[in-house]
Amino acid sequence: MTDAALHLFDMLTWRLARALPGLRAGEHRGRMRGAGDSFADVAPLLAHPDPRRLDVRRSMLDPSGALFVRRFETRTDLSVHVLLDASASLATGSQADRQSLAGLLAAGFARAAWRGRERFGISICAGPDLLDSEPDTRRRGLDEELRQRIAALRPRGEGVEALHAAATMLPANRVLVVMISDFEFTADELDHLLTAIQPRPLLPIWLRDTGLEAPPEHLGLAETRDPETGRRRTVLTTRRWSRAQRARISAHRRQLRRVFADHGHRAIEIRDQLHVETLAAALDEAPL
Repeated sequence: MTDAALHLFDMLTWRLARALPGLRAGEHRGRMRGAGDSFADVAPLLAHPDPRRLDVRRSMLDPSGALFVRRFETRTDLSVHVLLDASASLATGSQADRQSLAGLLAAGFARAAWRGRERFGISICAGPDLLDSEPDTRRRGLDEELRQRIAALRPRGEGVEALHAAATMLPANRVLVVMISDFEFTADELDHLLTAIQPRPLLPIWLRDTGLEAPPEHLGLAETRDPETGRRRTVLTTRRWSRAQRARISAHRRQLRRVFADHGHRAIEIRDQLHVETLAAALDEAPL
């Protein structure tokens, strides 16, 4: 992916500027309403008793004679932090190159954050190990550098130990967590990880490979991972095995979606390849 293609992620910049909770002044739009620096909306005086900000025109036009005040929002200092799961399954592919997708996404969010004058950080984790990291920065050119660093990684390990540790080290507020993973976790592992990330706003991005989810129905050998135990094994593939595998993987996806829903999240699912326009639309609908 060239630098020119990374420009496609510029459309995500204003999506990252959506209203998010925050406490101190900064570059990011916040949900704090009052004597801020940007006009937010108009509210009844009884609900927000500040007669100094009386909106005379709105009050005169109200048929019931109610009084209204103008409210303003305070910009808050927020950062975007990517948690990238680089466990061994990331390098396994059939229809998708998920490692390249992960690199493109991380680079894209770094670019969008820089364009929006936000701070950006990343933790790249593989099972129990932290492979690479970048502290919060507004450094120009990090996007392409990150793409190259992630392309050079050797994914390994399994589980959520390092992801969990990285999540607990993040500030409790003023951070948007973007988690990029193929989510080859058990339901308990995912629940454990999502609990560690709370109460931080989270945007989960699920990298799926439909070729692995629907193995061909012919005789051969394949390596599989049990989503309940995490154990890997080589199996003889048959039509009967393939159909059972599809049903098992589908049931596991439903189970993970329920875990996300229990925590108030819905993952953005990317199947095989990334369309930035689709990602931008999904960000608009994400329940942050």
